[in-house]
Amino acid sequence: MSLKNQYLNKFTLVRLGLVGLFTIITMLQLLSFPGQISHIRRVNGLSLIFEITLTLVVGIWFLCGQICIYFLWRIITLMQSHLFFSESSLSRINQLVLFLKIAAAVPIVLFLMIAPQADDPGFLVLITAIFCFLFALAMVATLLRDQIKSKV
Repeated sequence: MSLKNQYLNKFTLVRLGLVGLFTIITMLQLLSFPGQISHIRRVNGLSLIFEITLTLVVGIWFLCGQICIYFLWRIITLMQSHLFFSESSLSRINQLVLFLKIAAAVPIVLFLMIAPQADDPGFLVLITAIFCFLFALAMVATLLRDQIKSKV
């Protein structure tokens, strides 16, 4: 297999991964989490307002993930076109950083919402781990943005 074909196959694999991730996030956003949160309300006696608020916050979180995947797709396209170190790429990275920061803030909101009512620390530990992961991604994207700025 030639070097060019290997290069194109990597982009194809990344795009397939992004499509799969986008599909899973959309299914969770539309089908799984609203029903799960409704079930938690019925079983644990949460108020309807808390259920709606929790559903909206989690929905915003998923939307941030979908938007980040879109910007990653655009960045991958620029990489494939050898335009990674360009103003267009810098713009996409700036938008990616913004939505990663928003996505990293959502676990903090969820932690503050759920912690007073939690009887098991497992979910709070999971939210904290997700926050750390998203925060690290946001910081890596910020470093990437700084590298592109220095080249543009």
